[in-house]
Amino acid sequence: MIQSNGIIPRISFKGVFVFMSITIIGLLILPALFMGIGITKTASFFIACTISSSIGSMLVLTKVDGKPAEKTYFNKRIVLSIIIGLLSSALIIFVFGGDIFGY
Repeated sequence: MIQSNGIIPRISFKGVFVFMSITIIGLLILPALFMGIGITKTASFFIACTISSSIGSMLVLTKVDGKPAEKTYFNKRIVLSIIIGLLSSALIIFVFGGDIFGY
C-alpha cells in the first residue's frame, strides 16, 4: 500500500464517496435557500457548490483519510480544502454548466 508523507493523504473510495455525497446533497438543498433570499440562480449554485465541496474535502482530508499522527498538516489541509472547493465549483457551474461557452 502506498503511504503519503505530505499534505494530501492517499484518498480512499470511502473518501471519494463522502466528498461526492456531501457535494450532491449541498447542491440539492442550498441553492433553493440562496434563491429564496434573492441571489441569482448561477450565483446560488456557485456558492452552494463552493460551500459543500469545501466541507466535503475538509472532512475527507482531515477525518476520513487523514491519520491522527498527521496533525501537523491540519491547517494546510483546511486551506487546500477551500481551494479545492472554489476550483471544483467553478468547474462544475461555469465550465460544465455552459455559462462560459454559452451552450
